[in-house]
Parts: sequence; structure tokens; C-alpha cells
Amino acid sequence: MNLIRNRLPSRSEIISVFGVVVFACHSWTMLGFLNKLSSFLLYFSVGEILSIFAYMMSVAMLESIAVTILLVLLSVLLPSNWLRDGFAYKGFVIVVIATAASILFQKFLPDDYPSPLMLAASTLVPLILIVLLIGLSQSFPRLRSLLLDIQDRISIMLFIYVPIGILSLMVVLFRNLL
Repeated sequence: MNLIRNRLPSRSEIISVFGVVVFACHSWTMLGFLNKLSSFLLYFSVGEILSIFAYMMSVAMLESIAVTILLVLLSVLLPSNWLRDGFAYKGFVIVVIATAASILFQKFLPDDYPSPLMLAASTLVPLILIVLLIGLSQSFPRLRSLLLDIQDRISIMLFIYVPIGILSLMVVLFRNLL
């Protein structure tokens, strides 16, 4: 147990990365909800719209927790200089590039199945960008400082999105248990 504890990143770094993941997941979910709100108003009552919102936000919260746990597990399994050392800025880079790649993949993907070339490109390009940006941030402390500063500002949204996510989870649990 002590071996695993030594391989974990610090709690503050995990919370910082969690803040970025929460911001990405919840903001994308909010954008999707607001995009569909006008059509929801035509077909659903206010209570039904709020329950749809609660379901969407609870899924975003669970997704945020899952992504953060995945990054922490990767930091435990990989050699410590790959992800654990500097987990905050490395996790930030991974989350930002993965989010941007997912959004671009979703926007530019046609409705049918993508070609193997498209899948390979949409996987390899973000991985190369992640390795490049992490390498640059290790070489240039000012870039690392800038990334950590941006991450710090984004983490403030934890105070808004986490209560919304927890409240949404409670609403979903209450609706499904009764």
C-alpha cells in the first residue's frame, strides 16, 4: 500500500487536473444543453427540462471523475518521470489536447464510420502534440509556469461546477430510487 501511495501524484496536483477536467466536461455539456434548449422549450415542461439538465450534468460529473481517475492510474502505472513528476501541467496538457481533439473529431466526422486513416490521424496527431508540448514545457520553465497559471484560473470553476454536479447526481439518484 505504501508503494502505491509513493507513486501517486500530490493531492493538490490531482485537484488541479480535476478542475480542468471538470471545466472541460461541464462546459461542453452546458454548451450542448443550451444548444438544444430552444427545442426543449417547445416539447417539455420546465420540470422536465430541469431533469434533463440534471441528467446531463450528472453524466458530466461522473465523466470528470472517471477521466481524473484514469490519469491518476496512468501516473501510478507509468514510470514516475513520465506523468507523476509534474502531474499538474502534464495532466493539463493531456486534458486540453484530448478535449480539443475530441471536439474537432466530433465536428469534422461525417455521419458514417470514419476511415482507418482518419482514425489513425485523429489518434496519432494528438499524441504527438501531447508529447511535443510536454517536452517543450519541460525545457522552458516559463511555458510550464504559463500552463500552471492557466490551469489555476480554470480550477476556480470547481466552485461552480462541482456543486452543480453533486446536486445533479442527487436529483438523478432521487428520481431513480423513487
